[in-house]
Amino acid sequence: MLYKVNYTDGVLEFVKNKGRVFLEAPDPQAALKYARELFEYTRNERVQCLGEDQYLVSFKVALDYRLPLVHQAERAIPLLRTREKYDKGRYVDRYIVASVFRETGKPEYLTGIDVKAELRDLRKAAVVSREVPNIVSFIDIDISIYNYIELNGKEGFHSKVVRKSR
Repeated sequence: MLYKVNYTDGVLEFVKNKGRVFLEAPDPQAALKYARELFEYTRNERVQCLGEDQYLVSFKVALDYRLPLVHQAERAIPLLRTREKYDKGRYVDRYIVASVFRETGKPEYLTGIDVKAELRDLRKAAVVSREVPNIVSFIDIDISIYNYIELNGKEGFHSKVVRKSR
């Protein structure tokens, strides 16, 4: 989902865990500095000139952004292992699982549902039931979900290390 935040200095947009800032600046270094002032958790920044004093700064959100929400995603996936547990789960946890399913196709028990409608309904239900303070909070939740997917999508890497006992 595309989230757009307007500031007096520029426009900040987020899709998944990627962001971009449209702003005016005298040079590319100043544009990067202004972008970091608007949103400080950036990595892999790229500055593109759009015209006279107009710049687009593209970036990925840092993997350590809102770590408690990333941990919430780590906990929600194993908790809702079956369809019955999914149907009884909290709306936010169900939103996390449905978002992961939309990107990865797992868990398989969600195959056959309209994921877009499910995510929209879960977003509304989470706000109404006060699990989430407002709809703007889903910007942080979505960024954390996609950071979780990026961390756990790499071959041979899992964000939680389990060591064998001796």
